[in-house]
Amino acid sequence: MIKQSKIDRIILELEYAINTLHGNHKLEDSSKFTENSKDINRKDVKISQGIMRVNHMGEVCAQGLYRGQAAFTDDKKVREKLYEMCDEEREHLNMCKTRLDELSGKSSVFNGVWYASSFLLGVFAGVSKRQFGAGFIEETEKQVSTHLDQSIEKLPDSDKRSKEMLMHIKEDEEKHKTTAQKMGSEEIPEIMKNFMDKTSSLMKKITYYL
Repeated sequence: MIKQSKIDRIILELEYAINTLHGNHKLEDSSKFTENSKDINRKDVKISQGIMRVNHMGEVCAQGLYRGQAAFTDDKKVREKLYEMCDEEREHLNMCKTRLDELSGKSSVFNGVWYASSFLLGVFAGVSKRQFGAGFIEETEKQVSTHLDQSIEKLPDSDKRSKEMLMHIKEDEEKHKTTAQKMGSEEIPEIMKNFMDKTSSLMKKITYYL
């Protein structure tokens, strides 16, 4: 295996970020999710667009978060597990983008900012001790799970397809939380939990409309 230089790794991460933000993300097989039995009215479409845009943004952030942590952790096993989780989150990214396109919705204009912010947060977790990094993952997945429950609840009853997609994503996020626990996570400080919660709430409010 060829050893990568720092410049090589930087270029690799830039390429990955560009692909995450501008790649053609399509779900290979979306037939497993229910087709809505009737057309959704314009008001409900707007609601679904906003909610799926927020969840698409969340998956963009997940990519940045885990790539940043993987790039700066010294623990090889943790790094490999993070890259594995990135691959799984990639399917979620494709799923949200596919549904957003079906709804004729647009992704957030601030996705580049959200990705960069999440990457830096991941870097912070990566340079922390192993337990703290795993605890960071666990807390992230807890907050994501809560957010998904709220999104599923807010989606119009007529949009069963979007609901099923988010329920599928939630099942995977629960697995990631279990993975973090197996990695030996420790609970992160309350101040960090509150910071993550308030920051994500602001991002979601902005992204719902933009």
